[in-house]
Amino acid sequence: MNQFLLAFITGLTSGGISCVAVQGGLLASSLTGNKSSNIRNILAFLNSKLVAYTILGAALGLLGGSLVISPKVQGWLQIIIGLYMLATAARLLNLHPIFRYTVIQPPKFILKYISKISQDTSFFTPIFLGMLTILIPCGVTQAMMVYAVGTGSILGGAGIMFSFILGTFPIFFLFGMASSQMFKNKILTVIAAIVITLIGILSINTGQVLRGSVHTLQNYWRVIGGASNLGPGVKINNGVQEVTIEVTSFGYKSDVKTLKVGVPVKLLLVTKNVQSCARSFVIPSLGYSKILPTDGTTEFDFTPESTGILTYTCSMGMYTGSFNVTK
Repeated sequence: MNQFLLAFITGLTSGGISCVAVQGGLLASSLTGNKSSNIRNILAFLNSKLVAYTILGAALGLLGGSLVISPKVQGWLQIIIGLYMLATAARLLNLHPIFRYTVIQPPKFILKYISKISQDTSFFTPIFLGMLTILIPCGVTQAMMVYAVGTGSILGGAGIMFSFILGTFPIFFLFGMASSQMFKNKILTVIAAIVITLIGILSINTGQVLRGSVHTLQNYWRVIGGASNLGPGVKINNGVQEVTIEVTSFGYKSDVKTLKVGVPVKLLLVTKNVQSCARSFVIPSLGYSKILPTDGTTEFDFTPESTGILTYTCSMGMYTGSFNVTK
């Protein structure tokens, strides 16, 4: 029971704040265009999410880590969801009739069945989008997923994820209520569309970061600002490049900015009381993903095989850094 309580408290605190930053746009999108009760739709979204993650927790507890989504796949999912948010914002602003098709509806045969129970079928959208959050877990959620794997049982894994997601309910509910009020006024609707647009752009950018693409807002900003990736030179001892990245709750700080292609690298990741998603360290182009300990040193050895920018990031794409790989 102590592990379930810990998962619940994590969701109630850092987990809720972390996840709403990634998944809040989906919740806001689920409330647009719905005529039914906003509270009902918010609860439909949250309960659908709770069921989906509980099932995932059970599967992780039974099958181990085989169901964990790779960073690149997660990146593409982030991009697709970001595009959906942009389309939702366009529908709110009535930019073109085509965007009315962004309202998610169930298949016709399901629609007919639902209509026998209720004349209002709009609750399908928040249910569907609530389930969709399983495809874009935040960094804290991924840590809980690893925790669920470690239980080695269906009930243990399901209990961990159920407790964690239940803990995130208050923050998501308050966020949903604040979002729903925005759609009752034309001016506020425009503001809501702008907010959803910004979240959509950030979601797409996160997807690009997780894919290891050089086309990210961070890299564009470096180019515009005239910043260079060239920095402290590489340290080579006995034919090995030695690099240390200090991992904090607020990001990454590397003692080296430039690497040489074709030369083995010994990368040391040093964590000191890290509580944020920075613990979920990813190098997308190398397919490397690791949940770092709260305190300690983790070693990763690799050899850069091509020149260019080598990006590293947290699993949310919130904290990033890069090396400039040269000849």
